[in-house]
Amino acid sequence: MKWPGGATGGAPHRRQRKKLPPRREHWLFSIQAFIAGVLSLAIAFWQDLPRPYWALATVYIASQPLMGATFSKSFYRAIGTLAGAAMAVLLIPNLVNAPPVLVLAVAFWSGLCLYLSVLDRTPRGYAFMLAGYTTAIIGFPAVDAPGEIFDLALARTEEILVGIFCAALTSSLLFPRSVGPAVAERAMLWLADARIAAFDALRETDASLREAHWVRLAGDTTKIEALAEHLPFEPAADRVSLPLVQSLVPRMLMTLAAISAIRDLTYELQGLGGPSPRMASLLARVESALTSSSGASAAARCTIEAYITALGDVKSWGELVELNLAIRLRDLAALFADNSALVGALASDRQGANIPLVFPIDVDASRIRHDEHARALIAAATLSSTLILCCAFWILTSWPDGAAAAMMAAVAGSLFATQDDPVPSIRKFGVWSAVAVAIAGVYLFVILPKAHSFETLALALAPTMLVFGLLIAEPKTFVIGVALGILMPTTLALQGAYEVNAQAFLNTGLAMVTGMAMAAATTAVLRVIDAEWRLAQFIRANNRSLAEVADIRGRRNDAYLLALMFDRLSTVAPIVQSADEDMPDAMRQLRAGLNMVEARRARAGLSTQARRRLDAALLRLRKSYRRHAPLDQRELGSLNRAIRALSPNDPADRTALLALLGLRRCLFPEAEPLQIASSGGVP
Repeated sequence: MKWPGGATGGAPHRRQRKKLPPRREHWLFSIQAFIAGVLSLAIAFWQDLPRPYWALATVYIASQPLMGATFSKSFYRAIGTLAGAAMAVLLIPNLVNAPPVLVLAVAFWSGLCLYLSVLDRTPRGYAFMLAGYTTAIIGFPAVDAPGEIFDLALARTEEILVGIFCAALTSSLLFPRSVGPAVAERAMLWLADARIAAFDALRETDASLREAHWVRLAGDTTKIEALAEHLPFEPAADRVSLPLVQSLVPRMLMTLAAISAIRDLTYELQGLGGPSPRMASLLARVESALTSSSGASAAARCTIEAYITALGDVKSWGELVELNLAIRLRDLAALFADNSALVGALASDRQGANIPLVFPIDVDASRIRHDEHARALIAAATLSSTLILCCAFWILTSWPDGAAAAMMAAVAGSLFATQDDPVPSIRKFGVWSAVAVAIAGVYLFVILPKAHSFETLALALAPTMLVFGLLIAEPKTFVIGVALGILMPTTLALQGAYEVNAQAFLNTGLAMVTGMAMAAATTAVLRVIDAEWRLAQFIRANNRSLAEVADIRGRRNDAYLLALMFDRLSTVAPIVQSADEDMPDAMRQLRAGLNMVEARRARAGLSTQARRRLDAALLRLRKSYRRHAPLDQRELGSLNRAIRALSPNDPADRTALLALLGLRRCLFPEAEPLQIASSGGVP
């Protein structure tokens, strides 16, 4: 069997993640962003735009290391900017004489946009977020001159569009990096890690190590899918990769479920005295396939199929477990074959229409998503409350620079709203924003007085802006780079001629940092959800889906329900990784759902008595899941009765029986084995 990334001999090679210095790609991205920034400044000066520095800051907001990501962020930033500017033009002139009403209107609008942004976990969500805080950025500084709001909004939009244009232009012309090869590279690494996880599932490995594998694999699947969301913005040659990824992602998650099931079954076999000699031989051959780069997956599947066919009558619980294990191994081999074919097509830019896929999967390739309405609502309410409190302080104290504090509170409160605990990121953003103000001060009072032309200005900016680009290119320092890249140019406030006002500079810088501090404080008080709460909500949502799957009389779309559970599993993994929580029951719930669907589809071919027992077991599970009640001996007894009504040696019963066995193992892993009657049935 051909497993990607194969090493020869012993356990598969474990991928080590080391801290590396800035790579060549990081330097190229930084140079690319700097050239785009200088070009945007030149265009802004040439067109005599009132705030050229906004064009420069926009470049460092929109620029991404990959071309498709830059295009998508630029596109949605343009849409969000236009919507936010239009709302500012609508609200400011009409409500400026009623400050409390204006504050409430902007707070409501920003909260509504953030609510939609948190719900929409695609690049499109960025447009909603931009529409919200752009209204604050344009509107609050204009309250003293509401008659100029249209000109201000138009100028700000032009400056941002110039920055977007320059970022997109340089991304496509200078050192372009496409999303497609990056997706293929990550997918190949994922397959190598999956091979290690499958190897560990067949061995007596540490439970925490297996847990870390599953969490990382599910989290990497989410990252691959998120990266692939930018493929529609790539050139036509790279967009063909999108259907391949849509076929690959559900199979990746199904691979994790198969590995989890195999681990459970091998563990159960150990409790029954170990595998039989024939099963031990089959497991050894599978292990050999996992550590070898030679051989064909079709031959490996034929070997497993031959083992299943040669089993004959099942006469013991152990033989039944071995039959189930062999079928799961066959599924795993088929999934790895499909994954290898799809990743190979990604790497070679081949279209997926003619790729023969072995493992059928009916989960919607468009990836139906689970909506976290409560989380989005809390994030929106927190942002609205932050704006109301900040603006109230501004109004009550008649703070001249309160507008800067309010708009930065809106920015900081929005940028990190999707995190479970955004406070550390907001604090980091605020601290490095203060550093940006200090750097801007050095430029304003020491360096810029000596710059007498645009060329010398560009040379003076080069060292710091290149460093900012390197920080943005590295995910671990992304927040630092964005804080410096946004706040240093905007605080510096570059104009066509050198102008300096020390008092205004200090007051504006202090107001910006204060606004972010207020955002952090308000968020710390009002964000009452954490990772543990989110995990519990996912489990409850899965219970509701399982209740629908178990409803034999209901009308449901199995593919839709399973797609929801796939999405929840891929969403749970990054939460577990970032919060250092234990992996919840999402994997077992997904396996339970798959087994229930399989059992329900096989019920039509069962005898009347067997079908009644199966229906009774599913309906009892449905009641428990609807109540979110823990499963007990009543559900186990109902499953046992359904299993006893089926014969492992009857082809009509076997599919339903194996599905019920898998369901029993998922829900009651500590349950005692049942006895097999001499006739081959379960008494």
